[in-house]
Amino acid sequence: MDDTNCPHPLSKRDAAALVGVLANLEGLVWVAGLDDHSVQTLLHRLESDGIAAPLGEGADPRYNVRQALNDLNQQLRYALGEYDSPHSSAPVPR
Repeated sequence: MDDTNCPHPLSKRDAAALVGVLANLEGLVWVAGLDDHSVQTLLHRLESDGIAAPLGEGADPRYNVRQALNDLNQQLRYALGEYDSPHSSAPVPR
C-alpha cells in the first residue's frame, strides 16, 4: 500500500479511540495476553502493509509487533496534533 494521505480524514474521536486500542493491544502483546498464533497473524499483516520490519533470524516477533503498534500510535498522535512534526520511531522497551 502506498504511503500517501487518506482522501478522507478520521474524526478526532475515532483517532483518539484508535490510540487507546493500539496502546492496549501493544500491552497485551507485551505481557503475553495474546497467544503466539495471534501475534504471528498481527505481524504478518503489519509486515504486508509495510509497517513492521521483516522478522530477522532470532528476532522476537512480539517485539516487532509492539514496535509497529507503537509507531502507528505515534503517527495517530501526530495526526491528533499532539506533536508539531511526525514522530520518529524510538525503540520500545525489551
